[in-house]
Amino acid sequence: MFKKILKGVLKVVVEALLMLVKKKVEDKLDDLNRPKKGLVIRLLIIILTGIALIGLTAWATKLPELPSGVIIIRPLDKANNPYQREYEDMLYPTVRITTKTGTGSGVILTTKDTKDTKNTIYILTAAHVVGNYKEVDVIFYEYSHQDTKTLNASVVLTDTNKDLALLQIRNTKSEIRTARLAPRDYAYYLFTPVYVVGCSLGLNPRPSSGIVSAINFDSVEITAPILPGNSGGPVYDAKTHELIGIAVWVRLYGDQLITTMAGIVPINQVYDFLESFKLEVTGFKTEHETYNLQPETFHPLSRDNEVSDASAQHRELCRRMGLTKDWILR
Repeated sequence: MFKKILKGVLKVVVEALLMLVKKKVEDKLDDLNRPKKGLVIRLLIIILTGIALIGLTAWATKLPELPSGVIIIRPLDKANNPYQREYEDMLYPTVRITTKTGTGSGVILTTKDTKDTKNTIYILTAAHVVGNYKEVDVIFYEYSHQDTKTLNASVVLTDTNKDLALLQIRNTKSEIRTARLAPRDYAYYLFTPVYVVGCSLGLNPRPSSGIVSAINFDSVEITAPILPGNSGGPVYDAKTHELIGIAVWVRLYGDQLITTMAGIVPINQVYDFLESFKLEVTGFKTEHETYNLQPETFHPLSRDNEVSDASAQHRELCRRMGLTKDWILR
């Protein structure tokens, strides 16, 4: 309706302008003979009418048809984050796990919504992060509000050989982001770019990047740094943003932690672990079998009975951070 009225008004204005132009031209062409005068006037009228109609149509077509009473309010300009997908796929699903004696990282899994999993959150982490505790605290990061939320979680399954643990939080309607699992038969290649996200030194989740650097019979290693506090955190394929492993250990050279020679629990073992709990995750399952990789010959962070030197380093870090002497970054 608004557009039709506007077009009518503009048409009247254009016709009035054309009449004025015609009058002026006639005054200027009095000295010309009548045939030439008429020809010039007609040409000018055609040209000016065409220009006016083109401009009117182009401008009017930009105006949307709106119901009466609607007011257009232009939203404020907001710069788009070019890495928003990375935030949502990899950073948001990462949580911090704390016990009375330590802290580590974990990742929220995407599960099929059944009567048993409705309003239930499942979190995957490393077994040595939760230790012998039956309950732990899980810190969720609400980035849109720059806030955190702490919920109590039950430890429902642990496997010390694979160094994996599964946590469960029931009766929650929290809106959360979850990680997508890579296929069970995901193929690891040297130079594959990866991201690691974890709560390094017990701080907020932060990403680091690297590549797959070694594929041994019993291990997969990456160059993305795994620091104390990263244990149990997710490792992602940098291209697909799918979960391909869980960070659990680093190599030692003397009493030094070589954080860029880090080991992960590969995805096929993650599937085996979850299926032992009969938990269906929304990943891609196939019948193809892969090697059952075992990283247990290496040293997970914070196991006092196996890595006394590394634990001493952890305690020194904790001392510098003002934490209690018995509190360990995992």
